[in-house]
Amino acid sequence: MRVFRFRGKEWVFGGRPYVLAIMNITPDSFSDGGPQNHDPAYQIERAGRLLEEGADGLDLGAESTRPGHQPVEAEEEWNRLGPVLRAVRRAYPQVPLSVDTYKAEVARRALEEGADIINDIWGFSRDAAMAEIVARYRAGAVLMFNSEENPEEPVAPADVRTFLMNAVSRARDAGMAPDQVVVDPGVGFRVQGDSIGTILAHLDALSGLGAGILVGHSRKRFLGAATGIADPRERDVATAVLSGLLAEAGADILRVHNPKATRQALAVHEWWRTFYGSH
Repeated sequence: MRVFRFRGKEWVFGGRPYVLAIMNITPDSFSDGGPQNHDPAYQIERAGRLLEEGADGLDLGAESTRPGHQPVEAEEEWNRLGPVLRAVRRAYPQVPLSVDTYKAEVARRALEEGADIINDIWGFSRDAAMAEIVARYRAGAVLMFNSEENPEEPVAPADVRTFLMNAVSRARDAGMAPDQVVVDPGVGFRVQGDSIGTILAHLDALSGLGAGILVGHSRKRFLGAATGIADPRERDVATAVLSGLLAEAGADILRVHNPKATRQALAVHEWWRTFYGSH
């Protein structure tokens, strides 16, 4: 049995994947940016809707990290994140909350306000203080594969595994246990083009590094290329289809914008496996 533990909570892996719903607190996210994202009241209502639609946890991010994004300073990121995080934590005290940041100071403040998980797109490699801070609060961590190399160059599964092995080592050296860590292959970041299919088809290469594997594929550009759908907001069906395939491939957590669609896909996957798996 594999268990992901974070600040007194736990997710048990091995059955249906958990659904981590995206809550962008940014004006410029690729599919749902806007000034309303800074309003705590709006975000409380949004959180409630996502939970009703089947989210197991919420992932809050206050800096867009899409390709070509404009970085923001830690203070600006916190000024966006802090009021929303506090409001959502008060409204939903038991719901697992993840914060998407690669800055140690933002992570520290978020953990003080009750965040459970830090989702670091640089796998504890960008800010030297990050691993120690997450360990100090006994939080969980999502460690993603990433690099500044040319995204047009192919990426091999072995390269992703080596990076993530080093990321998990950084977590361990800071005092974190393997069951406090999940890994993320980072599709749509450094992993682009045909490498996305290669990495996802070999997802099992990442098994055993930590408690489990998270995939963040929702509405991304490669799904637009596969379907011909230009508007990211119209890619939820494509996202849900891939969610079902990722469940079959061994993903433990699916990070998505539309939990309702992904829940339906996972329910059909479970139904199918009761029959197909018996042959």
